[in-house]
Amino acid sequence: MSTPVAVTLTLTPDNPSNAAVLDPDGKELYVVYTEHSKSATTTHVKNADEQILASLEWRDVLPDKVTLGTKGPMSLRDWLHTSLIPFYVKDDVSFQDDAGRKYKWRGNAPGRPLELFSEDDGFKEPIARFLRSRSDRAAGTSTPATLVLTARAAEIRDTVVISFLFLEKTRRTNETASQSRADVLAVPPLSGVVGSDYNVRDGGVRG
Repeated sequence: MSTPVAVTLTLTPDNPSNAAVLDPDGKELYVVYTEHSKSATTTHVKNADEQILASLEWRDVLPDKVTLGTKGPMSLRDWLHTSLIPFYVKDDVSFQDDAGRKYKWRGNAPGRPLELFSEDDGFKEPIARFLRSRSDRAAGTSTPATLVLTARAAEIRDTVVISFLFLEKTRRTNETASQSRADVLAVPPLSGVVGSDYNVRDGGVRG
């Protein structure tokens, strides 16, 4: 990003459904956690004051359902709008803040970094970017997942963090489903007959 970074938040572990979001001093700003019951699986985001800012109810067929603050539940797509036409912007996800200002998350696709843009400059320069965790086995080092924000993004930090977490959760779920389908297609046709073991990889939303 050409605009100076105002704050770097760390997601630990690199899991948008169960993690702590820390400031540069290691202070816990947000906690995202997921509860499972017989009727539903729900992810909650709470701040340092233990206040639940948002919740996301997972659904298998229909879009997930989101609750923001004291507002009633709604389809996630009614908040984070995915563009379908024209096709070249289908990876853009748009939303508005409480003041009606417009934003777009770009890179909502496998292998691409999520970046947030604002209409202030015509969506030209990112105001936030997510960097997934990385490991260098040869060097024995690792870099944690971070969400970097400019001053503009820091103005709406709660909204940036919540929209990122829920969008990244959905993206990783889709990545896992795609990988599982690819793994199934890659199984040798006679594996069941000859007794070869087969395990679907990445069976959860994780880094």
